[in-house]
Amino acid sequence: MTHAVLLLAAIFVAVPAEGAGRRELLDALVAEQQPAGGWVFAAPPGKRPQPLTQVVGLAERLAAPLGLATWDLLVLRSPGTPAAALELLAGGVPERQEAYDAAARRAAHLLADVQLEPGGWFSEMPLHDGRPAWWFRQIAWRMTLDDDVTPGAIRALLAVWERTREESLRLAARRGLDLLHQAQLPDGAFPIVWRPPWLHRLHESQEDAPSLNDGATPLAIETLLEAARVFRDPRHLDAASRAGDWLLSVQLGEPAPGWAQQYNAEVRPAPGRGFEPAALATWETRHAAEALLALAEATREVRYCQAAARAVRWLARVSIASGCWPRFVDLADGSPVYVGADGMRVDGPEQARPGYSWTGEFGIPQLLARLGLDAAGRRRGRPHPAPAPLPGDPGTCPGGGPHAPELEGPRLLAAAAARERAVAQRGAEFCAAAFD
Repeated sequence: MTHAVLLLAAIFVAVPAEGAGRRELLDALVAEQQPAGGWVFAAPPGKRPQPLTQVVGLAERLAAPLGLATWDLLVLRSPGTPAAALELLAGGVPERQEAYDAAARRAAHLLADVQLEPGGWFSEMPLHDGRPAWWFRQIAWRMTLDDDVTPGAIRALLAVWERTREESLRLAARRGLDLLHQAQLPDGAFPIVWRPPWLHRLHESQEDAPSLNDGATPLAIETLLEAARVFRDPRHLDAASRAGDWLLSVQLGEPAPGWAQQYNAEVRPAPGRGFEPAALATWETRHAAEALLALAEATREVRYCQAAARAVRWLARVSIASGCWPRFVDLADGSPVYVGADGMRVDGPEQARPGYSWTGEFGIPQLLARLGLDAAGRRRGRPHPAPAPLPGDPGTCPGGGPHAPELEGPRLLAAAAARERAVAQRGAEFCAAAFD
């Protein structure tokens, strides 16, 4: 166990002074930064970090027994390297900000250095000397959009460029934005990955479908809005508005005005992986509501406020306990949906497929707080800053549960640091009347 993880445990055992928790978390995050500038999965002493993606995992299994797995692993999926850099930039500890900025700058330069030829990034990337491994460059055809991978990398580059004005970071951010525009589907939505045209012609894939899964479309919207602010380029706002209009078009009506993870060609909720049913999805609905609130503020269009308000009220209605939500909600009767390892529906989260967050708080209580709402979605005061859990951090239901989030090491440090930082919800004031 690393010193940083031991420190993290100590933080949550003790009751720190005001602000001390975030400082210790960010200091530990800096200590865990790899020499190249990124962050990686936790691993036992003397062991290599284990990849989660099929392609990098297969390479590891084939090469490690032969002593050929000599690459370092860079993790981008949130909470990963982009999220860590953004948390460090946000700081909140003035006497340490210079060190945090330096660490974020190292991370941003690494993101620019490992940007793939199409302009995006992959969920996790094997590196040699701070560059993608030669074999990975030959097969990295797909750019990851979900899990805040490519969108998060773009926002990290934009944020560091605003501080440093380094041209290489601006150019990398623009390349990423060009890829994001290419990835946008004709209906305005985003898929979970960008695939090159020749791969589309070779075979169809569910990966090309319109998606909110793991924040695909909502986080693309927030990234485009940030680019529009930084570069004052209306093209980015137009693309964000098209994506927002798609969200409005696929939002279900009352009594369940939420969103599914993904949609088919008939614009109906569709299954994803074998354990992801065609159902309403609470975590994705939270991300969609946040994106629409931000879009409302940027465009001054109240229709986005109204859609977000309907969704937030629905979220407040479908909790299964105080501060606890199911990941999936049945389209027909509103009951929680859990799926076993065989793809069949099961009675509860205890029987559900391991390795998936079937229940959690999913950042919903914090969204209600930022909007000035109580647990039932009713007005209790004015909007005010509150933490915003990172994409990829499901949180836990009170009392835990069978599927606690599998975050460790640097990823846990970044997620915990975000939970120590209060932020205002974009659009909360502009849309306040929609929640009254």
